Amino acid sequence: MSQQREEHPEEILIFIIDESYGHESRYVDTALYEDEPALTHAAGQKFLNELKTEFDQEFEDVNVGPGADIPAFVTVITNNIFPLIPWLMALFFSGKPIVENVEAWRKIFGYMKRYFTRDVLLNRQGAAVLAVEAVFTEMDGIPKSIRMLSYRSDYRYDEGIPPASCDGQIDKAPPTLNLSMVRHVFEIEADGVKFLTIVDGRVTTTQRST
Repeated sequence: MSQQREEHPEEILIFIIDESYGHESRYVDTALYEDEPALTHAAGQKFLNELKTEFDQEFEDVNVGPGADIPAFVTVITNNIFPLIPWLMALFFSGKPIVENVEAWRKIFGYMKRYFTRDVLLNRQGAAVLAVEAVFTEMDGIPKSIRMLSYRSDYRYDEGIPPASCDGQIDKAPPTLNLSMVRHVFEIEADGVKFLTIVDGRVTTTQRST
């Protein structure tokens, strides 16, 4: 396994869970391998090749399971694909209003969603794109301005929607190793309307807040 991939502020990271892990016989002839590490590696490489062919992207192998291995493969979306990503993310996570190029969020989401045929996890920036898209959907269109009021990571297996924090805190990104246990919680204001949005993998839950 390569070195664990951590995020940079200008990057969107998309982690795809290794579907071969625990299901190696679907990918390789298990009789050809004398030990489990060799078997899991060979099956993982087969799955990795599937991803490279399907998405025409490079992937790195990582782990997203704290305490117990959950192998995954990560690909990166940067400004070489969408030049506005560094600018958008810097403004958004500083809590400043975004009034220009608001429609760029939807374009980035349109690119990202092709990966959602797989079991994915997202870093903080990737989750922000889904959260903003969920707000656009709730408003039935693209607002004139958006602003993030707060961000925090929450335990993924807690049920229901957590209460709004109302403290204006913007937490740092959780370590990528912990992503299998994390859901992202955003408070976003769009055209004066406040939303609490949870991003859990590729699934979003949104409600208007006061």
